[in-house]
Amino acid sequence: MVEPHIECISLTKQYKSKNQVVTALEDINISIAKNQLVLIKGRSGAGKSTLLNLMSRLIKPTHGRVNIDSDCITCMSDDSLSKLLSEKIGIIFQSFNLLPTYSVYENIEIALVPKRTEKSPERDHIFALLDQFNLKDKAALMPSELSAGQQQKVAIIRTLVKRPSIIFADEPTGSVDDETAAEIMEHLISLKSNENVTVVIATHGVIPEKSADKIFIMDYGKLKSSTSAI
Repeated sequence: MVEPHIECISLTKQYKSKNQVVTALEDINISIAKNQLVLIKGRSGAGKSTLLNLMSRLIKPTHGRVNIDSDCITCMSDDSLSKLLSEKIGIIFQSFNLLPTYSVYENIEIALVPKRTEKSPERDHIFALLDQFNLKDKAALMPSELSAGQQQKVAIIRTLVKRPSIIFADEPTGSVDDETAAEIMEHLISLKSNENVTVVIATHGVIPEKSADKIFIMDYGKLKSSTSAI
Protein backbone atom coordinates (compact mmCIF):
# COMPACT_ATOMS: atom_id res chain seq x y z
CA MET A 1 0.00 0.00 0.00
CA VAL A 2 1.32 3.44 -0.99
CA GLU A 3 1.93 5.69 1.99
CA PRO A 4 -0.07 8.95 1.78
CA HIS A 5 1.87 12.07 0.87
CA ILE A 6 -0.70 14.31 2.58
CA GLU A 7 -3.15 12.97 5.13
CA CYS A 8 -5.90 14.71 7.10
CA ILE A 9 -7.13 12.76 10.11
CA SER A 10 -10.35 13.71 11.92
CA LEU A 11 -9.70 17.33 11.01
CA THR A 12 -12.06 19.77 12.74
CA LYS A 13 -11.94 23.56 12.97
CA GLN A 14 -14.21 25.60 15.23
CA TYR A 15 -14.41 29.32 15.93
CA LYS A 16 -15.99 31.15 18.83
CA SER A 17 -18.43 33.82 17.70
CA LYS A 18 -19.98 35.82 20.50
CA ASN A 19 -21.73 33.22 22.68
CA GLN A 20 -21.70 30.36 20.23
CA VAL A 21 -19.26 27.95 18.61
CA VAL A 22 -19.19 27.88 14.81
CA THR A 23 -17.92 24.70 13.17
CA ALA A 24 -16.14 25.60 9.93
CA LEU A 25 -14.87 22.07 9.30
CA GLU A 26 -16.01 18.81 10.82
CA ASP A 27 -14.19 15.46 11.00
CA ILE A 28 -12.44 15.55 7.62
CA ASN A 29 -10.46 12.47 6.61
CA ILE A 30 -8.66 12.56 3.26
CA SER A 31 -5.55 11.07 1.72
CA ILE A 32 -3.49 12.39 -1.19
CA ALA A 33 -0.65 10.53 -2.89
CA LYS A 34 2.51 12.07 -4.33
CA ASN A 35 2.29 13.70 -7.75
CA GLN A 36 -1.49 14.00 -7.73
CA LEU A 37 -3.57 16.94 -8.89
CA VAL A 38 -6.48 17.29 -6.47
CA LEU A 39 -9.53 19.56 -6.63
CA ILE A 40 -11.42 20.59 -3.51
CA LYS A 41 -14.76 21.88 -4.75
CA GLY A 42 -17.83 23.44 -3.22
CA ARG A 43 -19.73 26.69 -3.05
CA SER A 44 -18.58 29.71 -1.09
CA GLY A 45 -18.58 28.97 2.64
CA ALA A 46 -18.33 25.21 2.15
CA GLY A 47 -15.01 25.03 4.02
CA LYS A 48 -12.59 24.74 1.09
CA SER A 49 -10.27 27.57 2.14
CA THR A 50 -10.33 26.47 5.77
CA LEU A 51 -9.29 22.97 4.75
CA LEU A 52 -6.50 24.30 2.55
CA ASN A 53 -5.26 26.61 5.33
CA LEU A 54 -5.17 23.68 7.76
CA MET A 55 -3.32 21.46 5.27
CA SER A 56 -0.68 24.15 4.78
CA ARG A 57 -0.60 24.93 8.55
CA LEU A 58 -1.55 28.57 8.11
CA ILE A 59 -4.04 27.85 10.90
CA LYS A 60 -4.24 25.13 13.54
CA PRO A 61 -7.13 22.67 13.87
CA THR A 62 -9.36 22.45 16.90
CA HIS A 63 -9.14 18.67 16.67
CA GLY A 64 -7.33 16.20 14.46
CA ARG A 65 -4.05 16.50 12.60
CA VAL A 66 -2.38 16.81 9.21
CA ASN A 67 0.54 14.60 8.18
CA ILE A 68 2.92 15.32 5.34
CA ASP A 69 5.22 12.42 4.51
CA SER A 70 4.31 10.90 7.91
CA ASP A 71 5.37 14.06 9.77
CA CYS A 72 2.63 15.64 11.84
CA ILE A 73 2.76 19.28 10.76
CA THR A 74 0.04 20.11 13.30
CA CYS A 75 2.51 19.18 16.05
CA MET A 76 5.58 20.87 14.56
CA SER A 77 7.57 23.57 16.29
CA ASP A 78 7.70 26.98 14.61
CA ASP A 79 11.28 26.38 13.44
CA SER A 80 10.46 23.01 11.87
CA LEU A 81 7.35 24.46 10.26
CA SER A 82 9.29 27.41 8.80
CA LYS A 83 11.78 24.99 7.27
CA LEU A 84 8.96 22.89 5.80
CA LEU A 85 7.27 25.94 4.29
CA SER A 86 10.48 27.25 2.79
CA GLU A 87 11.68 23.93 1.38
CA LYS A 88 8.62 21.86 0.50
CA ILE A 89 5.35 23.81 0.46
CA GLY A 90 4.18 26.57 -1.87
CA ILE A 91 0.94 28.51 -1.35
CA ILE A 92 -1.00 30.47 -3.97
CA PHE A 93 -3.75 32.79 -2.77
CA GLN A 94 -6.63 34.41 -4.63
CA SER A 95 -5.35 37.78 -3.40
CA PHE A 96 -1.97 38.48 -4.93
CA ASN A 97 -0.21 39.84 -1.81
CA LEU A 98 2.47 41.58 -3.88
CA LEU A 99 4.62 44.21 -2.21
CA PRO A 100 3.62 47.53 -3.85
CA THR A 101 7.03 49.20 -3.51
CA TYR A 102 8.96 46.24 -4.94
CA SER A 103 9.41 45.50 -8.65
CA VAL A 104 8.10 42.31 -10.25
CA TYR A 105 11.59 40.78 -10.04
CA GLU A 106 12.03 41.81 -6.39
CA ASN A 107 8.61 40.41 -5.44
CA ILE A 108 9.73 37.05 -6.77
CA GLU A 109 13.29 37.18 -5.43
CA ILE A 110 12.10 37.89 -1.88
CA ALA A 111 10.58 34.38 -1.70
CA LEU A 112 14.12 32.96 -1.82
CA VAL A 113 15.37 34.83 1.24
CA PRO A 114 14.53 32.03 3.73
CA LYS A 115 16.37 29.52 1.53
CA ARG A 116 19.55 31.67 1.42
CA THR A 117 20.29 30.61 -2.16
CA GLU A 118 23.05 31.96 -4.37
CA LYS A 119 21.78 34.86 -6.46
CA SER A 120 23.31 34.10 -9.88
CA PRO A 121 21.66 30.71 -10.59
CA GLU A 122 18.37 31.90 -9.10
CA ARG A 123 18.37 35.00 -11.30
CA ASP A 124 18.40 32.71 -14.33
CA HIS A 125 15.61 30.65 -12.81
CA ILE A 126 13.48 33.75 -12.13
CA PHE A 127 13.83 34.99 -15.69
CA ALA A 128 13.09 31.52 -17.06
CA LEU A 129 9.82 31.47 -15.10
CA LEU A 130 8.97 35.02 -16.19
CA ASP A 131 9.52 33.91 -19.76
CA GLN A 132 7.20 30.90 -19.31
CA PHE A 133 4.44 33.25 -18.16
CA ASN A 134 5.18 35.83 -20.88
CA LEU A 135 6.32 38.39 -18.32
CA LYS A 136 10.03 38.63 -19.05
CA ASP A 137 9.69 42.22 -20.24
CA LYS A 138 7.79 43.17 -17.05
CA ALA A 139 10.57 42.35 -14.55
CA ALA A 140 11.35 45.99 -13.69
CA LEU A 141 7.72 47.14 -13.46
CA MET A 142 5.82 47.73 -10.23
CA PRO A 143 2.70 45.68 -9.38
CA SER A 144 0.45 48.71 -9.97
CA GLU A 145 1.60 48.76 -13.60
CA LEU A 146 0.31 45.23 -14.22
CA SER A 147 -3.14 43.88 -14.97
CA ALA A 148 -4.88 41.65 -12.41
CA GLY A 149 -4.00 38.59 -14.47
CA GLN A 150 -0.35 39.57 -14.67
CA GLN A 151 -0.22 40.19 -10.92
CA GLN A 152 -1.60 36.71 -10.26
CA LYS A 153 1.03 35.24 -12.57
CA VAL A 154 3.75 37.04 -10.58
CA ALA A 155 2.28 35.66 -7.36
CA ILE A 156 2.38 32.17 -8.85
CA ILE A 157 5.98 32.59 -10.03
CA ARG A 158 6.90 33.75 -6.52
CA THR A 159 5.61 30.38 -5.28
CA LEU A 160 7.22 28.30 -8.05
CA VAL A 161 10.67 29.88 -7.69
CA LYS A 162 11.16 27.98 -4.41
CA ARG A 163 10.73 24.69 -6.32
CA PRO A 164 8.15 23.27 -3.86
CA SER A 165 7.13 19.62 -4.02
CA ILE A 166 3.59 20.52 -2.82
CA ILE A 167 1.47 23.48 -3.95
CA PHE A 168 -1.74 24.54 -2.23
CA ALA A 169 -3.75 26.95 -4.40
CA ASP A 170 -6.80 28.76 -3.04
CA GLU A 171 -9.03 29.97 -5.91
CA PRO A 172 -5.97 30.76 -8.08
CA THR A 173 -8.14 31.84 -11.02
CA GLY A 174 -10.87 33.62 -9.07
CA SER A 175 -9.69 37.16 -9.83
CA VAL A 176 -8.67 36.84 -13.48
CA ASP A 177 -10.32 36.65 -16.89
CA ASP A 178 -11.16 33.34 -18.56
CA GLU A 179 -8.16 33.38 -20.91
CA THR A 180 -5.69 34.02 -18.09
CA ALA A 181 -7.45 31.43 -15.91
CA ALA A 182 -6.97 28.79 -18.60
CA GLU A 183 -3.28 29.73 -18.92
CA ILE A 184 -2.75 29.51 -15.15
CA MET A 185 -4.45 26.12 -14.99
CA GLU A 186 -2.29 24.86 -17.85
CA HIS A 187 0.81 25.81 -15.86
CA LEU A 188 -0.46 24.14 -12.67
CA ILE A 189 -1.37 20.97 -14.55
CA SER A 190 2.06 20.89 -16.18
CA LEU A 191 3.71 21.04 -12.74
CA LYS A 192 2.03 17.77 -11.85
CA SER A 193 2.82 16.22 -15.23
CA ASN A 194 6.36 17.49 -15.80
CA GLU A 195 7.80 18.43 -12.40
CA ASN A 196 6.30 15.71 -10.15
CA VAL A 197 4.65 18.35 -7.96
CA THR A 198 1.57 17.53 -5.87
CA VAL A 199 -1.03 20.23 -6.56
CA VAL A 200 -4.10 20.78 -4.36
CA ILE A 201 -6.57 23.40 -5.63
CA ALA A 202 -9.59 24.79 -3.79
CA THR A 203 -12.17 26.15 -6.21
CA HIS A 204 -15.84 26.82 -6.83
CA GLY A 205 -15.11 27.90 -10.38
CA VAL A 206 -14.86 26.01 -13.61
CA ILE A 207 -11.63 24.02 -13.59
CA PRO A 208 -11.31 20.95 -15.86
CA GLU A 209 -12.13 17.92 -13.72
CA LYS A 210 -10.65 15.59 -16.33
CA SER A 211 -7.19 16.88 -15.35
CA ALA A 212 -7.59 15.87 -11.69
CA ASP A 213 -6.62 12.59 -10.04
CA LYS A 214 -9.02 13.18 -7.14
CA ILE A 215 -11.97 15.47 -6.48
CA PHE A 216 -13.26 16.22 -3.00
CA ILE A 217 -16.66 17.93 -2.72
CA MET A 218 -17.23 20.05 0.40
CA ASP A 219 -20.58 21.24 1.77
CA TYR A 220 -21.26 23.05 5.05
CA GLY A 221 -17.84 22.10 6.43
CA LYS A 222 -18.22 18.40 5.71
CA LEU A 223 -16.78 16.10 3.07
CA LYS A 224 -19.77 15.37 0.87
CA SER A 225 -18.06 13.05 -1.61
CA SER A 226 -14.69 11.88 -2.89
CA THR A 227 -14.07 10.61 -6.40
CA SER A 228 -11.17 9.63 -8.62
CA ALA A 229 -11.49 11.56 -11.84
CA ILE A 230 -9.16 9.40 -13.88
